[in-house]
Amino acid sequence: MPVYMYPAIAAPGHRSVDYVAQGQPEPSSNIQQGSVVIPGEIVFSSIANLITGHGTYRSVVNTDENAAISDPHTPKGDANIPATNIHTSLTGRVRIVNKLVYVEPPKARYFGNVGDTVVGRIVEVDQRRWRVDVNSALLANLALANVKLPGGELRRKSEDDERAMRSFMKEGDLIVAEVHEVYKDGTLQLHMPGTRTGKLGGGCLLHIPPSLIKRQKIHRHRLAVPRTNTLDSCLTSGSDEVISVGLILGCNGYAWTGPARAMDIGLGLSAPVEVDESMSNQTELLAERIAVCRVRNCILALTHNGMPVWETSVLSACEASWLADQQNEDEDDEYQMEFETDISSSLSGNKVHNRIARLLHPEVAHRLVSLVQAKLKSNY
Repeated sequence: MPVYMYPAIAAPGHRSVDYVAQGQPEPSSNIQQGSVVIPGEIVFSSIANLITGHGTYRSVVNTDENAAISDPHTPKGDANIPATNIHTSLTGRVRIVNKLVYVEPPKARYFGNVGDTVVGRIVEVDQRRWRVDVNSALLANLALANVKLPGGELRRKSEDDERAMRSFMKEGDLIVAEVHEVYKDGTLQLHMPGTRTGKLGGGCLLHIPPSLIKRQKIHRHRLAVPRTNTLDSCLTSGSDEVISVGLILGCNGYAWTGPARAMDIGLGLSAPVEVDESMSNQTELLAERIAVCRVRNCILALTHNGMPVWETSVLSACEASWLADQQNEDEDDEYQMEFETDISSSLSGNKVHNRIARLLHPEVAHRLVSLVQAKLKSNY
C-alpha cells in the first residue's frame, strides 16, 4: 500500500492562518503618498488596480487547494483567481508612480534616476573616466567626454587630455554632477552639463539618508544665515547682518555646505576657496565658519529627528537656533557647560561660548525641530 507524505503546510485539509488579515480589517481609505508603513500592513484593498513594486506584494488565494495538490498538472496561476489586498514587506514610506506602488526604506542605498543632482567623491582615475562614490551599491562612472575642460572648450578630447585627467580631478575631490544614464546592473553614468556642475571647494560633506532629501527642481541654494559676532554673540548693524552660506543637497544623500564663494564653479573644474580683500580679517573668517557650522548642525538635528531636509527647513532651523541663542544668552544651563568652547581674540582676549555645538544634543535638537515644524505649519 503506497504511503503519501505531504509537508504540513501542503497537506490536504490544511488551511494557513492569515494573521495580517485577522489583525487588520479591510481599510476604508487608501494610504496616501509618503505614508509610513511597517511589514505586513495592508496599504491598498483588493479592488485597487495597482502594480506591486519593491517592498510590496499581493497574495493570491486559491480556493481549491485540494484539487491542486491531488492533480500535479494543475496550472499554478489562473486568471479567475481573485487577488487579495496589497501588503508591505519593508518598513518605510509608500511611493506611488502612476500605477506602481513601492516602499522606500528609510536607510538604503541610492538607486539613481536620470536627471538627479548628486554629490560624490572621486575614488579612482581610470582610462578615460573617473570612478565616483555616490552612495550607491556600485561606483558611478564619469566619462572624460562628459566633462567640460577648463575654459568651457567644446572639442573632442585628445590623448593629451587623457594623460592630464588627474590635473583636472584627482582622488578625494568632491564634485557635483547629474545622472545621465542608469544601466541595467545599477551603474550610474554621470555628466557635467552647464555651469551648475563641477568640482567643489572647501566645505563640509554630510551623509544623510536619501529618503530624507526632498526632491526639488533646484538643489543648489545660497542661504542667508544670521551673523553671529565672535566677540559678544550679538548681531551687528549694517550689511553684515547675514552671511551667505552655500548648500547643495544631493539626491543620493550627500549634502555639501560651505562658503558661498566655493559654489562659484563657473566654466572651470576647480573652485579654490581663496581669501579676498573683504575676507582678510580673521574675525570675518571666523564668523563665516560659525555660520557654516550652524547650517551643518541644523541639518544633523533635522536628520536625527527624521524630518525632511530642504532649503526652507534648513533656513528655518538656522533662524530658530539663532533666536534661541539670543534669548538664552544670559542663561547658564548644563548644555552650555557641556558643549563649551573657548575662542580667544588676539585683540581683546575675551572668551565666548560656542552655542553651535549645543544643537547636537538630543533634547536641544528635538526642541529645535519642534520650533521648525511649528514655523512651517504657520507659513503653509
